This record gives sequence, structure tokens and C-alpha cells, in this order.
Amino acid sequence: MDVVFPLYTSGFLDSTTNLWLALLIGIMFGFILERAGFSTSAHIAPLFYFRSTLVPKVMVAAITTTATLIFLGVVFGYIDFNNIFIPSTYVWAYLVGGLIFGVGMVMSGWCPGTAVTGVATAKIDAIFFLLGLMFGMFIYFYLYDAYEALREFANSANLGKFTINKLFNTPDLRVAYIATLVMSFGLLAFMIVMKKIADKKGDE
Repeated sequence: MDVVFPLYTSGFLDSTTNLWLALLIGIMFGFILERAGFSTSAHIAPLFYFRSTLVPKVMVAAITTTATLIFLGVVFGYIDFNNIFIPSTYVWAYLVGGLIFGVGMVMSGWCPGTAVTGVATAKIDAIFFLLGLMFGMFIYFYLYDAYEALREFANSANLGKFTINKLFNTPDLRVAYIATLVMSFGLLAFMIVMKKIADKKGDE
């Protein structure tokens, strides 16, 4: 059998092995987050005040590496792009959820992934953040079952599996790859410029 990624959907791995592999990858991911400084809100919160470019640098490095590996894997036949999970895009729910998520991240200095790393390194604020996150999820799902209007809103404006290729109306994966790199490095350049402006104002 040829090795084609994703390994589980191509039948190369059974469900049990796939779960153990996911656990191993999760441990590795958490270790890298911790070593990169993402296990403390003190390294994350300054991002939103343009005092640090640690987060965008790590994100751009991760996005660039992942995008390059996926692109090369598809080109050389090691990845079946059609079997990669892509969640549906619900425009209004994503906008409102993104706003709530952003406000919460600015206030706490955590996102769900980094908060788990913070809990693993005994950060009290990360523990309270995750407790609040789980309580918020409980309230949402309770209201979701109780109110049809909320269900209609959450499932409205469904664009399906909306990708950059669909946006540009082309099947050429190179378009998505180049657009991803341009947006990623554009974000990094913006953050670097804003940090320089913030540093200059701080010195005045």
C-alpha cells in the first residue's frame, strides 16, 4: 500500500493507531509551545499592545512550514488534498465568535491551546481561563438546544468548505500557497512596523 497522507483516511492507519499518533503529536506540540514561550500570558498579552513580535514570528514560521509541506506533498503525490479535513465556513457565526474570542484573548493573554500548556506548567490564570472556557461552552450548548433562533444564526451564511482557491475561482494549489505566504509575511511585517512605532512612542 502506498503511503498517502492523511494516513487514517487513506487506510494506512487503523483508528487505534491514529489516536495514539494524535496523542504523540499533541505532546510534541505542547512541548514546542512551552519552549517557544507560549506557556505564560506574559509573553502573549504584549502582542496586542504591539510590544512583542514573538507570537507572529512563531505563527508565520509554523504557517510557512505547514503550507510548504502540504504544497510539496500534494505536488509529489504524498498528500490527497481532497481528504484533508476542512470545516465549513459559517460567516456570521465566525465573525461574532471571532470577536468574542479576540476580546477574551486580549483580556486574558490566553487562547485554548496555549492555556492547556499553561495549565501543564501550573499557571493559575491559565486554569481559571480554561474553567471559564468550559463554562462558556456549557452555556452555549445549553442555549443552542433551547433556542431555535440561535441554531439558525449559528448555521446561517454557510459557504461550505471555502478555501482560497474558491475565492480566486481556480483549482491551482499554487495560488493558495502563494496567497498564504503573502498574507502571513504581510501580517509579520505589519506587527514589526507597529512594534517600532510603539517602541518609539514609549521612548518619548
